[in-house]
Amino acid sequence: MQFQTNKAVIIFPKAESPVVRRLAAAAVLLAFCGPAGALQKNPFPVFSISGGVPLLSQAASTGAVVAQGGNYAVPLPDGRTLWLLNNLWAGELKPDGQAAVWGVIDGAAALAPSTSPYAQAGALTYISDENKWPLPLLSGDLKEYSQARKFWPRAGLCAGGKCHVFYSIMNNYGPEPYDYFRVGQGVALAGSPAGPYAKARQGPLYSLWNDIEPAFGSAVWADEDGWVYVYGRSMQAPGEYGAELARAKPENLASREKYSYYSREAASGSWTEDLSEASLVLEGMPDEFSVSYNARLKSYLAVYYEAEGSRVLARQARYPWGPWGEPAPLLVCGKEEYCYGAKEQPGFAAAGGGKIFITVEKKNAPYLYEIIFE
Repeated sequence: MQFQTNKAVIIFPKAESPVVRRLAAAAVLLAFCGPAGALQKNPFPVFSISGGVPLLSQAASTGAVVAQGGNYAVPLPDGRTLWLLNNLWAGELKPDGQAAVWGVIDGAAALAPSTSPYAQAGALTYISDENKWPLPLLSGDLKEYSQARKFWPRAGLCAGGKCHVFYSIMNNYGPEPYDYFRVGQGVALAGSPAGPYAKARQGPLYSLWNDIEPAFGSAVWADEDGWVYVYGRSMQAPGEYGAELARAKPENLASREKYSYYSREAASGSWTEDLSEASLVLEGMPDEFSVSYNARLKSYLAVYYEAEGSRVLARQARYPWGPWGEPAPLLVCGKEEYCYGAKEQPGFAAAGGGKIFITVEKKNAPYLYEIIFE
C-alpha cells in the first residue's frame, strides 16, 4: 500500500487489517507535520496503487504483436475501447520470453471488446489485413506515404457518430528506427473507429499546425462545458518544453480556423484566434500525457512521465488552463525499465473519480496500474 503526501511516498505492505490502516494513518499525519504553508502548497490526496498488469499477451506465438507505443485508450459508445498506437512491432515471441521483430508498423490501432480496464489485458484485436498483418491507421494513400514519412496517432475521441484522431507527421532523417523529427500536426476523422480515416486538409496540406507550432493532440479532454480542450507540446527554449492549450467544439475539430487558444496576454480576452498569443499552461511536458476532470478530487488532473526523475507525476488545477499545483509522484520507475508515455486513461475511471487507471510503457510494452484515492 502506497500513500502520497506533500513530502514523500510512504509504502506499506498491502493489507486490509485495522492495525495496518491505523499505522498508515499515523504515518501520514507525521509526514504532514510541518509549516502550514508546505501542506497547502501541494495538497495531493492520499492514495494506494496496485497493478502493473501487462496489456500485451505474454504467450509464446508467431505473427504476434511484441511491443507497442502510444497507448491512448478511447471509450466507444457501443461498449468497446479503441486503442491508438504510434508504433507497433510485429514478430515472434519465443518460449524463453525473447522477441524477434519481423516488422514495424508506424501508426496503428486496436479494438478491445470492453470498456472495463480489467478486461483489456490480452484482448486487443489489431486492425489488420486479410493475412492478419496490422495495418497503418492513417496512411491509405501511397502518394502520401513512404519510408521517409510516418503518421503517429496521438489522442482522440469518438462522439456524435464520428471519431477524431490527432496525429503527428514524422519524417525520417537516417537509417535507425528513431531517426525522425516532427514536421506537423493533423487531425483525421472517420465514421467508424476502425476507419478508414480521412486526413483533414488545410489548403493543399494535411497538417493543421506546422513543425514550429505546438503539437496539438498530445492530450485531449471533452469537457462538460461543450468544448474539447486540446493540449499541444511546444518548445519554450532549447531543451525546455511545455504545453499550450486550444479549444474547439466537437463538430469543428477538423477545421483549424474554428480553434481558439488560451492566452494571458491577448487584448481580446482569455481566448484568442491568434496562435502567436497563446500562453504556456503546463511546464515540463513530454510528447504524451493526459488531462481529465476528476470529480472525486474536484479538479483537473494531468498525468505524465518525467524522464529526468524516472517518475510518473500528477498535477491538479481548478481549470483546464491552470494554474497547476506542484507535481506529485504516483510511481517511480527503475532505470532498467525504460519507462515512457505515462498517462491516465480517463475512460476507465470509476467510483466518481475515486479510482483511476494509468498506463506506463516499459521496454515498449504498456502496463496498467490502478490508483485508489483514500
